[in-house]
Amino acid sequence: MRRRAALPLGLVGILVLLSLGGCKDGGAEVSVPQVEVIEQPQISQTEEQREAQLDPDAAAGTVLGEEEVVVMSEEGEPQMAAYTRVRGNGDFSVAYDPAQFSLAASEEELRFELGTGNSEENSGGGAEVFLSIRREDAPSAEELADHYVAESDEECSVEDVTIGEGEYPAMWVSYAEGTSADSRTCSIYIFRHNEALYAAQLDSTVEAAEELAEMHTILSTLRFDEG
Repeated sequence: MRRRAALPLGLVGILVLLSLGGCKDGGAEVSVPQVEVIEQPQISQTEEQREAQLDPDAAAGTVLGEEEVVVMSEEGEPQMAAYTRVRGNGDFSVAYDPAQFSLAASEEELRFELGTGNSEENSGGGAEVFLSIRREDAPSAEELADHYVAESDEECSVEDVTIGEGEYPAMWVSYAEGTSADSRTCSIYIFRHNEALYAAQLDSTVEAAEELAEMHTILSTLRFDEG
């Protein structure tokens, strides 16, 4: 089933609110956040970080600076959080909270997981909530979306959306494996920049909506290099 929607995932400095949407499988629903611009971020960089930001050959995971992002507190109130911006595995960068998430970076993938320390040690292949941004090799975003739909073996929704600071066009594949609290939900955002094709996969359990929203906050900071 394919539907079209305009669901921007925001600019840096956003208020993330969950709204119901996505793929229903026996009652389970995949959520996508609605965002509201709050203010522009305060960015802090060292000279070394400025040089790294200008270096197209900087390794994936290289720290590019610090900035403030609006996140939701446990009481549901917006508050500022210090995020670290890092080079992506391509001509883009994203920001995350290293006190809250671990990061494993390579030229093929950025993988964020809840918890600090080495994500390779923490994951063991069974992380409850994770965000993976990886390069893909496919003729088109449409064919890659069809591949993920077939691979899921679930009833899926495929929508046209926008993601990141620049509201970049993407295809959103979403599905849920069941209705119980420990059933898994999956959202895959497929997008292209220049000649590179990427997939950003957010994976979680049904009960981990709050943690999933925090992963969406990371994705909302996606910024491609211009020029």
